[in-house]
Amino acid sequence: MDASESLGRAPLPRDLPAAEAWPSAVVLESSAPASRGARWGLATLLLALLAIAWFLYSLQRHVDAAAFTQVELGAVRVDSGPGWVDARWPDWLRARLAQLPPLAADDEGAPDAVRTALEELPFVAEIGPVRVLWPDGLRIDVRWREPLAAVRVGSAFALVSSEGVVLPGEWSAPPAREFGFFPVIGAPSAARAEVFSGAWLEADVWHDGLSVARALNSWLGADDWLRAGRIVIDAQRARQASVDEPGVVLWLEGGRRAYFGRSPNLGEPGELPPERKCASLSRALRLLDSGPSYFDWELVDLRWDRPELLPRGGWQPDSPAAPDLRGPAATGPSPSKSSPSSSSPSNSSGRAPSGVR
Repeated sequence: MDASESLGRAPLPRDLPAAEAWPSAVVLESSAPASRGARWGLATLLLALLAIAWFLYSLQRHVDAAAFTQVELGAVRVDSGPGWVDARWPDWLRARLAQLPPLAADDEGAPDAVRTALEELPFVAEIGPVRVLWPDGLRIDVRWREPLAAVRVGSAFALVSSEGVVLPGEWSAPPAREFGFFPVIGAPSAARAEVFSGAWLEADVWHDGLSVARALNSWLGADDWLRAGRIVIDAQRARQASVDEPGVVLWLEGGRRAYFGRSPNLGEPGELPPERKCASLSRALRLLDSGPSYFDWELVDLRWDRPELLPRGGWQPDSPAAPDLRGPAATGPSPSKSSPSSSSPSNSSGRAPSGVR
């Protein structure tokens, strides 16, 4: 009896190899190569990940070096709404963009920098969303300042926005728009000294003149502007208007003029609303159309409930009665005027009504 038998264990097969006789030895011999293989696999994976990271880093460096993420600011699409736009403004806007440093498509602050730079231009009222169209460029929504009138700049003219900003670009004559011409605001030399590109006009004469221009722009139709031709707004005495002082004077083509009274921005009590004055001016302009209602006048006083007309050359004994401008349309001369302050202009004295002498 050997030792294994004395311990109560099964005898060892004497004809088996040691590896088969001891299973634990078999496990130890087979697990060592598997563990080494796992370690090698993990090391290989880590090396692969490092290689990929290095490749991406190098690729990013090459992309940045090649400026693949930079947006070409020379390629800009400018979207603007309806309205009158100086053809030079989009070119000047693109020129300003060309002065900016390169814009990275992934820079979240770049659109704000573009917007700030463009809103400094005097003819820009507002910049909407700035969209990066990589790699094509930018798309910019622009709201231009709205020109309202023209002013003298030396021997040339410049446009002024509705807010009172002098817009860049000079003109040899008041520019035309879809209907008629922009009105010109006349001013003394002292006020004209503040007229330069980008300036905000501050003198009272500019505020009063722009207020009248807004009224004309709001209440005159396209045909009225064409009939009136070029208009000069003289608002130098808008704040001194009285019965004997006409206040604002509108100078029209053909030597005609219209007394407008106080400018709307003054809000004087008792002043006729600007829409009523403009309606009377519109009817007076229609009298100049050839036809049975034709009446050639040189002055219309818009300050009264019943506007007054002065015929071309003044009142003569044989002058026809002036048409009544209070109706919806001037259809021809009225038989007579019943108002004491505007007695018939064909009276023997040949004198004009009190407002148009």
